[in-house]
Amino acid sequence: EGDGDGDEGDEDPLAFERLSFLGFREEDGAPVFAAEVKRCESLVREAAARNPAVIGRVGRGAVDEAIVTKDAKSLGPEMSRKDAGLVAAAASLLRWQRNTRFCQKCGSPVKIVKSGHKAQCANSDCRAPYYPTLMPAVLTLCTCGDYALLGRNSKWPRGFYSCLAGFVDQSESLEQAVAREVLEESGVVIDPSTVRYVTSQPWPFPCQLMVGFRAEVAPKRVTVSDAVCDTRQTRPGSSNTSNEERAQSCEVSFPPTPTLDIAELRDARWFHRDWLRAQLGKHVDPREGGGREIPVGEIALPGRHALARYLVERWCDEPNVANPGTSPDPPPPPSVAVTDDREMPLVPTTNRSFAFRVVEMNLEGSNKITALRFAPTGGGGAPTVNDHARLDAACEAEAGRIGASLRLLGGGQMCFRGGEISESAEIDDEDEASLLIVLRNGGGGDNGGAEVPRVDPELVRALVRRAYPMHDILIPGAFEGGGDGTTEQGLARRYQY
Repeated sequence: EGDGDGDEGDEDPLAFERLSFLGFREEDGAPVFAAEVKRCESLVREAAARNPAVIGRVGRGAVDEAIVTKDAKSLGPEMSRKDAGLVAAAASLLRWQRNTRFCQKCGSPVKIVKSGHKAQCANSDCRAPYYPTLMPAVLTLCTCGDYALLGRNSKWPRGFYSCLAGFVDQSESLEQAVAREVLEESGVVIDPSTVRYVTSQPWPFPCQLMVGFRAEVAPKRVTVSDAVCDTRQTRPGSSNTSNEERAQSCEVSFPPTPTLDIAELRDARWFHRDWLRAQLGKHVDPREGGGREIPVGEIALPGRHALARYLVERWCDEPNVANPGTSPDPPPPPSVAVTDDREMPLVPTTNRSFAFRVVEMNLEGSNKITALRFAPTGGGGAPTVNDHARLDAACEAEAGRIGASLRLLGGGQMCFRGGEISESAEIDDEDEASLLIVLRNGGGGDNGGAEVPRVDPELVRALVRRAYPMHDILIPGAFEGGGDGTTEQGLARRYQY
């Protein structure tokens, strides 16, 4: 154990009466002990050098070079799960011993007894007992369909996210702690009936027991009606349908936007399962040794030793809710894509103008896919009539390839901004690293460019955030009303980051 001040006296820290018993080793039944050895590394090295097992492994002449001392917390990720658990138990017990020096009732010194697992007041008139402290904390992966809510503490590096967590209060059940912590930190209300225990993990830094849960959040729903959409419909092998043949309104669900308590979290976002799957394994925990800077627009999760990582990976291994993948049919088209079949970049070129279309593809078996398609504009400015014509033709061709009818719900202009970091900027410089998507809903009039019907702004946000969760979204027109006689001020403030 290497993060305490240790003892200043001349007592041998490896003396039998100063050792704490941890149990018997499973492989050979050998007893295992822990001791506080800060400032006594030379004694530890000498003891290890006399150990026949160490000599047999590295050779007598290489013992000095082979033995190093490290802090228990930094060493854990490098060890096997079994050895890491043993070191964690020792670190927690020794830290409790170091912090339990005096009786809380009378102030007298305490004596460590029961092989290191109990402290007792030395005052014969008191004799108050004390035991190792345990602080239970809940760690929750909140999901909403195919989205997971992850947050970032203000002390963490930019791009590092994890599950929401907090300590259990007095007279509070674990399930109540889950609901309270999620609401306090993110403003998201979970469904109490969906809270499910997953597993637990000791986290002795200093003395937590992390209890892992899953909880489901009720989605927001938007009904896309014919009143606010371009209802042109095309079917494979046929021309556009007339207005009298309009399709029924469609309903789209998406997660509620977090309302942050900045004293608790720096950021909290919903990440789609497909997007998280692509991120797993790309970056290591930047807090660990060798962790590199996380590229703008991407994220890193805690290391594989952490419970949060286990909860996220287990959830990502499950099939999608919207498309479970049990059907032998080919997979459905992506919700967001570039029309020229290029791979979508995580951070598109900044200040580049794109035309976008929101469409509804009706597959066989009453399976409807609401999707967004976008393509760069030819002139780099507001989309022209030709830009939208090419985009619509690409959407119709895609629907034809999969045998689906197509409904055009509206469109506009999309521009990516931010994400550029100067060489002199700090790694965690939030202002320079922030990402923004400016959406100009509809076209013509004050928005400039070609005349294009508007689409429900909440629907646009929901679709864009599926592919670009690290971008904040600004729809300027949503603050003053949409130009079609509706007022969206309340919606904009409710769903804007």
